[in-house]
Order: sequence, then structure tokens, then C-alpha cells
Amino acid sequence: MEMKHLCLLLMFVSSAVAAKNGMNRPMAGGLFDPPDMTSVPQEVVENALMKFESTRDRLESRYGYSLTKPSVTQVKSQVVRGMMYHVTLIAGSITSPKDFSSVRPAAGKDFIQCTVRVWSQPMMNSERHLSVEAQELSITDDCQAADMTKYMDAYRDQFDKFLMNFKRGYRKNDGTNEYEYRFLVFVQNMLTVEMLNQFEKGTAKYGPTKFADMTEVEFRNIQSGHLKTTGITKQAAIPQGPVPQEYDWRDHGAVTPVKNQGQCGSCWAFSAIGNIEGQWQIKKGQLISLSEQELVDCDKVDFGCGGGEMRDAYEALIKLGGVMTERAYPYRGENETCKFNVSEVKVKINGYVNISKNETEMAGWLAAHGPISISINAQMMRFYSGGIAHPWKIFCNPNNLDHGVLIVGYAVKDGEPYWIVKNSWGEDWGEKGYYLVYRGDGTCGLNLDNTSCIVD
Repeated sequence: MEMKHLCLLLMFVSSAVAAKNGMNRPMAGGLFDPPDMTSVPQEVVENALMKFESTRDRLESRYGYSLTKPSVTQVKSQVVRGMMYHVTLIAGSITSPKDFSSVRPAAGKDFIQCTVRVWSQPMMNSERHLSVEAQELSITDDCQAADMTKYMDAYRDQFDKFLMNFKRGYRKNDGTNEYEYRFLVFVQNMLTVEMLNQFEKGTAKYGPTKFADMTEVEFRNIQSGHLKTTGITKQAAIPQGPVPQEYDWRDHGAVTPVKNQGQCGSCWAFSAIGNIEGQWQIKKGQLISLSEQELVDCDKVDFGCGGGEMRDAYEALIKLGGVMTERAYPYRGENETCKFNVSEVKVKINGYVNISKNETEMAGWLAAHGPISISINAQMMRFYSGGIAHPWKIFCNPNNLDHGVLIVGYAVKDGEPYWIVKNSWGEDWGEKGYYLVYRGDGTCGLNLDNTSCIVD
């Protein structure tokens, strides 16, 4: 962090020199733009967001509506005793999707903009070299109704293309006001996308995925629903010896094509079944597409489309007596009556194990034994369109595990180590259905809840 401050100070000096030579640069003591958003210390953005959240109740009372999570749209710096950062945030209103009639088409009026000042100052005679603190946010002086005209104009054509690409049923002037509502949600989400692209540490790009007209609540209800539980599970033995630099089980025939859970929170079933498919192929030499719907309908410990847990899924399949094929028990994406038929069972498992939280040991186990079922925070996956994702922790809390996926391999590209993660949102999402995510620092909590079934 001290190096970042040094870089900014040097940049300011070079700006002053450039100004002396006639270039258009900020004056001494004035505000200037950092070279890029990633040069802004993470603690500065975190403090700005925390200060906004601490003021949320008063803001909502003043403006008369609930507010979304804010997006950082601008950061400017000022040399003081240390650095003063001026962080601009925009948040929009939350309208119930069941009541489109309350949406105002002119509606950027339902957005507010706040500027939070964060002072990063040197601390003398202290073990801490720097102190980072956001100043009190005044809802009268620092917050105001946002002028959203430029955003509304900029995103209108993009939204209409989105409607065509993803075949949405609502249209402008169809009498429902849903178009206006969804456009406002889209604008809010695109502000988030811009923020994520600016702060991304890896090569990932974010954009208008098929979830771009959904609120965060809607997205979580239909796409995640994973519930983390605790329990005593046997710990997997970690192979000894060198770990291969790269390994991908897709190259060894142990991964079925990407599937789509649809509008059902059954990620946990797809994660568990993907692991079982891989283990069966590795041990028995047969890659069989197995039934997630069997778990949705017949696992009475979990909650079907309402969420579940992979260990519970393994336990349920052991008690049922095995897994039917996808063809025999096709996926429907709804909670239905259990239609399990023991005579149609094709695959059986014998138990399950926890796998190390150490990512080097995870890689060693995967290369030796097969794909790993994991939990992850899906927040950054929502608008992911490709590249190696390496977000700041403030945007992807590792303790909020809400989605089940499958690690099928790992690799290195341009010096960046990453995991290859099979998702269950269809091939029209991400890297043809896959998520490439940084390997080595527990990004989005991907190393905290890792399991595999056992096939004898």
C-alpha cells in the first residue's frame, strides 16, 4: 500500500512538471485522476463503501426509497498530509418486480450520487505506517439526486440489443411498464459492470450477460441457493510428490458437456453430479451423463430448487441406492414428485471426503484423482464474460459461499495461475460455460468447502 502512495506522489510530481511544460494537467494541491482504478488502495474503496452502508438508513429515509448496493463510478486524488481520495458512488432505487406500475419512465430521478472523502495519512511514531479513514458522509452536502442522462443515453441501444440477443418477452410501450423497470435495473447493473472492469486485477472482462436485467435478489433466487452446512467428513489423503504444472480432466474424457440449471437453485445438484460423473469415468472407464433431477426430487434433506449442499447430496444417493442417467430421469428444473427407480440405477457411490483448503494440495489431489466439487461466492460470476477473474475481496466475500460448481482442471497463462471451473448456467455464459478464476489466494472462497465422492 505504501508503494501505491509513492507511485501516486511521483505521478503528481510528473503531472506538475508536465503542467509547467504547457500540458493540460491539474494544479498543485488540486484533484487529479489516478493512472487507473487498480492503483487506488483497496482499503480506500472499502472504507468508502462501508461509510455509505453506515449512512444507508438515513439516506433511504431522506429519499423515500430503498437503495441498491452502490457502484464506484469515479475516484479522484488530492495530495494533502498523505492522500485524500474523493470516491463517487451511485446507487439506484429498489422497486418490486411485481409492481411495474410504480416505475417512472423518466427515472433516473430514482438514483442518488454521493462523494465520500477517504483520508489516507502517514502515521508517525507508530507501528502502523498509514491510517485510512473515511470521513463522515453528509446526506445533504455529499449526496444528491444523480443526473443519469448520460448513462440512460449510453445504455439504451445496448439494452435493446440485449433484449434481442436473449429473446426477452417484454417490449417498449407494451402497456406493462416492465421495459422501463428492466431498463433501470440494466443501467444499475452496467454501472456495476464498469466498476468491476476498472478494479479487476486479472484479465477477466464483465458485461451484459443473460442476468443483466435481473436484480441481485432475483439472480440469487434462481441461480445459486447453495446452503453451506457443517459436519464430520473423512479427510482426503493428499498425494505426495511434485504437482503437475497444468492438468485438465476434459482432456481425459472425465467431464460431460456443460449443462444448464435454468431458473432453479439446483447448483448443488449439478456440482455433486458433475463430481460423480468424473469419478465414475476415472474408476470405471465410462462417462455417463447422470440425473440432477433425481436429487432435486428425491433428496429430502436438501431443498430442491431452493438450495442444498453437496455432502447431503452424496448421502442421499447412497441411501437411495444410486444414480439414474440423465436420459432415464431428465432434468426439468422444478421441484417434482420423486420418480426414482432402483432398477434404472447406473452408478453407485460409496462415500465422500473433504479435500484440503491449501490450493497446491487441491491441485495435487485433482491431478491424481479427478474433478473437485466446490462452493464459491457467485457475485463476480454474474456478469463474467471471459478471461481470468481475480477480483478484490471487497467485491467477492470469501465467507459468502452461495453457489456450487466443479473444478475440472488448472493451468497457467502469461504467468497467471488459474482454476478451470465448470458452471451450470449453459454454454452461452462465460468461457463457453466455464469460469477461469485466479489460483492461489482463495479467490471468492473457492478453497473453503471442497469435496468429492468415493467410487470403489
